[in-house]
Amino acid sequence: METKPSSFEDLLKLLGVLGAVGSFIWGIWVWHDKSQKELTQQGLESQRLAESRRVEATKPFLERQFKLYNEASQVASIIATSDDKAEVKKATKRFWELYYGELALVENKKVEDAMIALGKAIEAESDREELKGRSLELAHACRYSLDKSWGIHAWTNPDQASGKADAR
Repeated sequence: METKPSSFEDLLKLLGVLGAVGSFIWGIWVWHDKSQKELTQQGLESQRLAESRRVEATKPFLERQFKLYNEASQVASIIATSDDKAEVKKATKRFWELYYGELALVENKKVEDAMIALGKAIEAESDREELKGRSLELAHACRYSLDKSWGIHAWTNPDQASGKADAR
């Protein structure tokens, strides 16, 4: 005598099949999600590595720019403020060396314009107040350029360099 399978047995078989299919689909979804996360992480790591390499490649330029901007600001301040004629003569000589040489390798347009303005004031033998103003313009142009070059906004916003608010 043959027995017919009960509907309960059929339901259990169906649930077993559905469970297996569900588990398979869930496994595929988990694998796909994990793969996507890994690809995203690899992309981020690749970007960080590329940025790190870019910074390392530009480091000599940035260091040279900083050194020359600092020197240009120093000689400009001596020209604008010193009473020692020998010191002013030496600083003026170095100013023109920077003007026609090294500084041109690293300066941006604002620094170039400030150097030209100071150079014209020196050639015109302008008064001390004019020279002081031009010296400050040069220092500010250098600071602005360093901000752009380094991408660290502490240069143009020194009060926020530490990331802390002013306590005044």
